[in-house]
Amino acid sequence: MSRKFIATILAASIAITSFAAAPARAASDEDVAKFLFGIATLAIIGKAISDNDRGRDHDVVVRPKPNNRKVLPRRCLTRAETAVGNKRVMRAKCLNRHYARADRLPQSCRLPYWTHKGRKPGYLMRCLRDRGYRVNQH
Repeated sequence: MSRKFIATILAASIAITSFAAAPARAASDEDVAKFLFGIATLAIIGKAISDNDRGRDHDVVVRPKPNNRKVLPRRCLTRAETAVGNKRVMRAKCLNRHYARADRLPQSCRLPYWTHKGRKPGYLMRCLRDRGYRVNQH
């Protein structure tokens, strides 16, 4: 609930309880003054709460958290010959060593590449980038 609504309910309940607590008698000038003072005090408190709420909205700055889970180590990036041509590839063995979430990489991006030692597993960098992954700048 909003603070303004709660302050209004609080003011009304205090005003009503002050009537119910006293026995039935004619109101004196002092009673009327006390009542008006109570209402004025509640109005001032309600205004202060309302002003405080309005000012708080402008002070809050929300910054997005960096998504470090999808930042791949630069050391694993290489250029290699694949079935679709010479492409930038992330080496799977390197990722297993240096990237904690290597087992969660999209299998649709997995593609073998060829080296002088034979065929090796890897991931196409363009495919990974399309799925939100990026290479560390360092």
